[in-house]
Amino acid sequence: MKTYRMILICLLWAGAAACAQTMGLDQCIEQAMRSNPGLKKSEFGWDQSRISAKQAWAPVMPGISANASSSNSGPLVSEMADQWDWSVGGSVNQTLYSPGLYTRIGQSRAQERSAEYGLKAYRNQVRSSVERLYYQILTSDTLIAVYKANIHLADEQIGKMRQMVELGMKRQSDLLKSEVQRGTFEAQMVREKETLAASIRELNIMMGRDPGSPLRIEPLAVDAVSVPDYDSARMMMLDTNPELRRYKSQIDVQKLSLRIAREAFLPSVSGSYSYSKRNDALSGTDVESDQVRLSLSMDLFDGFRKHRNVALSRLDLESTRLDYESALRDAEDNLLSQYRSMDTQNRLITIHQTSLTSARKDLEVVSQQYAEGFSSILDLTDAQVSVFQSEASLLQDLYMRKRIESEIRRLIGQ
Repeated sequence: MKTYRMILICLLWAGAAACAQTMGLDQCIEQAMRSNPGLKKSEFGWDQSRISAKQAWAPVMPGISANASSSNSGPLVSEMADQWDWSVGGSVNQTLYSPGLYTRIGQSRAQERSAEYGLKAYRNQVRSSVERLYYQILTSDTLIAVYKANIHLADEQIGKMRQMVELGMKRQSDLLKSEVQRGTFEAQMVREKETLAASIRELNIMMGRDPGSPLRIEPLAVDAVSVPDYDSARMMMLDTNPELRRYKSQIDVQKLSLRIAREAFLPSVSGSYSYSKRNDALSGTDVESDQVRLSLSMDLFDGFRKHRNVALSRLDLESTRLDYESALRDAEDNLLSQYRSMDTQNRLITIHQTSLTSARKDLEVVSQQYAEGFSSILDLTDAQVSVFQSEASLLQDLYMRKRIESEIRRLIGQ
């Protein structure tokens, strides 16, 4: 019976793969990394932050300008002169210091790092979502195959039961109970097909594809998982989790914002140099001049606006720190919950493996007893349902454990 079901499942896989594109987990992840709309938008945000970081250097650079002009009198009212007046000039302006001038450069770098960590966090989320949907599709595919195998067995049993009823060897109620059981399997299969279709649509969207695109995914081994122990995972999460690192970068940004607000009390210092040359029409000679200028300016009173900015920046910093602490607590709680769920799934898998072995043995015994007339149809249907439930529970636990593994790897930044 076990061999028959495995052959049937393989045939179902082969038939479906022939009419839809088949993709492995790595292919799905790569496709999502290339085409996910939200991820592309996040990449644009990172590009913008990098441009802003470069623009932050612009106020530090000198400003250079040049000018030239030429003129003459006439020709409508006055007569034109024999010689045109002309002048050329140029200037260099340099801000030596202004409040927040250099601190904003560091702040833009911190904002760029924050955007980079945000992008990495989004990529981890996309990867985790693809893996979750991938395992959900595998779960539904496998359950549907199990439903079909049980429906096939039920059809065979119903056919034999009809013959036995016609011969008077079995009661009509036995046939009806078999048909009810088959209907239950079929209803469960219909619901699972809807779940499968919804998961495929969602995965297509995650990969930037049309939701209705046909898709078939390759099966993979789910018997083993590989995650570090909890203490190691926690240390890795603190060091490499991109979402937590983004919050830390935001704290750096707010610290620099507070520093900029405090620097507003300092004066601004700038310097400039200008040069000009023009012709003197009266003397017929050229006149040159240049100028060096150094200035210092400072606001003496602005209605306590600077004090309010300092107070608001300090509150923003404390709020960002609280956000980080809250995110850290949530991440630690989530990580601990995932490891506890992993332990639970391991125990459930062991239980269901034992139950499945016992259920299959029981079904063999009950089937033999029913054929010999020593057990009722109710005993047989109960034994068949037990096998089905054990198979379904084991498959669901195996794929659930893989989803937990994926979530742990997301939390530790892998």
